[in-house]
Amino acid sequence: MDEQKFNDSIKALNIYEGVEEVFLLSAEGKILFKSGDFPLTDDEAKKILDTWKNKEPALVFQNSRFATLKNDEIQLAAKNITGGKGNIVGSITKEGDYLIAHTRDEGLIILEWSIHVNKVAWGEFKP
Repeated sequence: MDEQKFNDSIKALNIYEGVEEVFLLSAEGKILFKSGDFPLTDDEAKKILDTWKNKEPALVFQNSRFATLKNDEIQLAAKNITGGKGNIVGSITKEGDYLIAHTRDEGLIILEWSIHVNKVAWGEFKP
């Protein structure tokens, strides 16, 4: 996914209230683009992707634990159960990158966020 398509994806995701951060990872876990200046290291990004690919029961984002609720080759949905830190939802893109968003429990529920991110990642949703 190129930068313009990533920026278009951010706009499409923000059609609903609740998007905190969005980032795009390569298949190796390298940060390709971020929606803003928020703390995310290459190590943390790679660990998130490894957690997804290895179907781990939880991931860590910004020092908070998110329990994995849905995890397959195409989509990820994880929720911070105890701290109220929202959700991590993601989808693989047509190009093989990984579009991931940190969302609040506003606008959509977690599985709706997961579906929305998937549609955006595959270019099936236009704002």
